[in-house]
Amino acid sequence: MKALTTVLLTLAAVTASAAKKDNNDECKIYLAESSTAHVLGSYAGTSFNRDDTIGPSDAIIQFVDIRAHNHEVSGESEGLLLENFLGTCWSGDATSGMGEGDEVISAVGGPCFSSTGHVGMINAVIYQPSTLLRTDSDLLNSGYDEFTSPGRGAFTTYHNLTLLAVDKIPGGMELFLDFGAEYNKYDDVNKPNIDDYRKMDEAMEKMVGFFNKHADNIGEKAANEVFEFMKKDVLDLTAEKRSPAARSLLPESYKGLQEIIDKGGSALYNNPEVMKDVDWLKSNAYCQDNLIAGVSTIEHAGRGAFASRAMKKGEVISPMPLVALNRGEDALHMKEIVGEEEDDDDSEDEETDADETKETTETKQLLYNYMLSHPKSSVLFFPAGPMSNYVNHGGKKKSNAKLVWGTKTWSNVKGAQETSVDELSYVGPIDMMLELIATRPIKKGEEVLLDYGDDWEAAWKNHVDKWKENTKDSKFTKSAMILNEFHHGVGKSPEPFPIDDTEEEGQITLQCHLLYDEDKIERRRNQDGSRTKVYPWIPAPTSNESRLKTDIAYRGVNRVGCKVIERSGDAESGYRYVVEPHIETEVLNVLVKNVPHEAIRYIDKPYTNPQHEISAFRHTIEFPDSIFPKQWRDLDEEEIKDEL
Repeated sequence: MKALTTVLLTLAAVTASAAKKDNNDECKIYLAESSTAHVLGSYAGTSFNRDDTIGPSDAIIQFVDIRAHNHEVSGESEGLLLENFLGTCWSGDATSGMGEGDEVISAVGGPCFSSTGHVGMINAVIYQPSTLLRTDSDLLNSGYDEFTSPGRGAFTTYHNLTLLAVDKIPGGMELFLDFGAEYNKYDDVNKPNIDDYRKMDEAMEKMVGFFNKHADNIGEKAANEVFEFMKKDVLDLTAEKRSPAARSLLPESYKGLQEIIDKGGSALYNNPEVMKDVDWLKSNAYCQDNLIAGVSTIEHAGRGAFASRAMKKGEVISPMPLVALNRGEDALHMKEIVGEEEDDDDSEDEETDADETKETTETKQLLYNYMLSHPKSSVLFFPAGPMSNYVNHGGKKKSNAKLVWGTKTWSNVKGAQETSVDELSYVGPIDMMLELIATRPIKKGEEVLLDYGDDWEAAWKNHVDKWKENTKDSKFTKSAMILNEFHHGVGKSPEPFPIDDTEEEGQITLQCHLLYDEDKIERRRNQDGSRTKVYPWIPAPTSNESRLKTDIAYRGVNRVGCKVIERSGDAESGYRYVVEPHIETEVLNVLVKNVPHEAIRYIDKPYTNPQHEISAFRHTIEFPDSIFPKQWRDLDEEEIKDEL
């Protein structure tokens, strides 16, 4: 193919960059205690340039409307415990899951989970195009059939969660994500933010140039007087209300300016604790890129975790920080009542009759499949380690890994084990650290497997045995995953979208990523005398620009329902479309032209993704009894029967 679309090129560059790094067996990213507080932090094991991907791409588990399903405990103690759990997750808007339900929360692991925020040192972001434009060719070409597989709806189809460097990151530096202006106190005029650091670094470069040229001629006293004038009067004029924060970044004397520049800028100079020696990380931190994703060798399991380098018996494959969810069985339970609404004026007998006509559908969130549980505890635990949620069940014969408690001195595991059940949600993941260790030597490229427990295995066998019978009357329709594979499959000639296509097919909706130039408007006159506004899609990026800036069209905020009106080009040159977006405007007729093929995707309508089906398999992973703390066992025999 002579010309690929822009995003395919950039995503290919991402993959190539990652593959190049994988050739080196040195760990590229570590997990340790953050420099900001007693919380987790991720650190660069090597230097990253702007637009480099950081660490392997990971899984995302989307769960929906959890507050609505738990509204009866909202504001009470159990509600606060639920909020503590949700506070460790991302919004579905950040991970492309926003269309799964009314409120979508994303549970993630790896660096996207363990990296913290900093108002002035944001150096990485979740790269939205990697999840919004993900493909599933690897899974679908493996023989997986979502119409017949008992794994349908049992594993997440959201993947390729990727971190992207937005600045140069030296080896040993902590990663900081943008958690939003409110979280970071961005507007505090006494606290430097990322814009203050960058603007002051530019200003200091100019100051150094000025003093190098004139300081010897005017003398040291006069030079310092000029510097003081710059610090006070000039900053008051240029930085205005931000002047206190900006001024705090300048040294006492102009002679200190060069030292700040030599240290890598004002951010690193004023926050030296964010840098750790790489040799210290090798000895005291956990490696976070020992695993990569691929199609599992276990039938019906979806994707799995594979060793990115050879590992010895007893070596830590992956750290697994835990997030506790109190009364997790109840919190992840969903109940939908279907039937006619009652009339407020009905009699008591009529109300009873109305209730009897209603049908109750009970399911559990997909997240339930990824939680660790113990039969004598009411708490569920989400393992938020790198690639943790790709590690599949190998049983007693195939498993090559097991769970043990963490051994790092910066993790207060003993204190967490002595914490009562009611307080577990207040214990940070830094102190509930498990290690996934190799039980035998593991070769590079070998799938890492864990024993989920006898109960899980029995439940899965029962599910497989009854799958055909339980789904014989089900009318499954094609999911967005299959339709997107038809139009965007990797290694295939792109199939064009049909002209004048309706925006939906079954339970699927056609979506377009539309960012258009409103200053370059055209007007078409229609046969009925009306006029249509036509806007051009934002042009493709050039190779020397940042992906973060040039891929701005491929963001969730620009995703809208659409209809294909015209098509041009071909598979060789690349298809381009004129589409009609489903947006509210002052006029009825609005079109967007030159929309690239990659900007058009199918998505599942809310609550129709296979993960929402009541026939989907649901069972937690067994927390090994031999390491489960006594303090966390709060269920007696009767309660255990009720839980089951």
